Amino acid sequence: MTDTRIVIIGSGIVGACFAYAASQRGLTPIVVSAGPPAGGGSATAASWAWINACSTDDPAYFRLRYASLQRWQIWMQQLDGIRFSATETFLWDLPADELRAAVNGLSALGYPVELLDGAALAARLPQLREVPEAALHTAIEGAVEPAPTAAALLAASGADMRQTHIQGLIAKDGRVTGVMSDSGVIEADEIVLAAGNATPRLLQSVSVPLEMQSSDGLLVLSNPVDPFLSAVVAGPDFHVRQRADGRLLVGGTFGAYKPYPGNVTLADDAASQLSRIGEVFELSSPLAVERFTLGTRPIPKGGMPCVGRCQRPDGGVYDGLYVAVMHSGFSNGAGVAHAAMDEILGGEEAAELAGFRMPDPAQAAPAGRA
Repeated sequence: MTDTRIVIIGSGIVGACFAYAASQRGLTPIVVSAGPPAGGGSATAASWAWINACSTDDPAYFRLRYASLQRWQIWMQQLDGIRFSATETFLWDLPADELRAAVNGLSALGYPVELLDGAALAARLPQLREVPEAALHTAIEGAVEPAPTAAALLAASGADMRQTHIQGLIAKDGRVTGVMSDSGVIEADEIVLAAGNATPRLLQSVSVPLEMQSSDGLLVLSNPVDPFLSAVVAGPDFHVRQRADGRLLVGGTFGAYKPYPGNVTLADDAASQLSRIGEVFELSSPLAVERFTLGTRPIPKGGMPCVGRCQRPDGGVYDGLYVAVMHSGFSNGAGVAHAAMDEILGGEEAAELAGFRMPDPAQAAPAGRA
């Protein structure tokens, strides 16, 4: 099916993954985005971009994320423009007994992970001031730089990039046949809807409901400091990694952003979030906020990815439309796109995506974790 005309709505990391996966199957995708087509999807640009499988205790979701991590490793070998800028993970965002249980569970699933005591962790991270009782460690995860990674995938895909606002989807006789944009109609054999938080609005145009539980995340970029951290590190109230240019990229908890008590502005919260890193680590120079972003994570109701075909109002299934909305797009994107393109072109369901389908409009979304 190398003559399939595939249109991907969204140029963030999920859309970029689909574009590259499509190109590997001989297709030249059309990628449509409202903003500049340079990997700048709003959630992507504001992402910490950690690629991991250690942050879930759901076996099916773990398998999807692990497959995605392995797909990323393959793509990194194929493309010079994609690499980890932070390697390995040190995690102590849970109490020691819960970390121990997580390590045991992940080990049972075949994941290369270990539990470090405080002394072993301090030896690995010698500038750590606040040493926890225990930490989870894995050497195979890492983080990438978000916008350059998406841009590299889009460039490698050879996609036909189009910048225009999408008004809605066009459906006829049970099939989605194209999109209506400010530039006119764009026809397609297959449409991949990878539009993040804009997904529900576009689905409404063909009477498909999708509930979201999206949440905000505050991410702070510091001034450059001397290199001291080559890993992804997360504690109970912070997560941090250091970029190649020496700047720290710092978040708070992995939950929804909440203003700091006593602070008045978002800038105050950014400063408080960054100052926490100076308490946790011994640094050679003071930290200062260079910039900050408040991004909105695109999370479907229930927390899990929603991937696949959609039900029509009459109970049938829309042909020509494939939805892919999730958090985290970086952890999940490569694996989802690779498996989904096989589904789209081959028609056979991918086992790793079976538990993450679009919800039945007549039923409530299942509970889950992001």
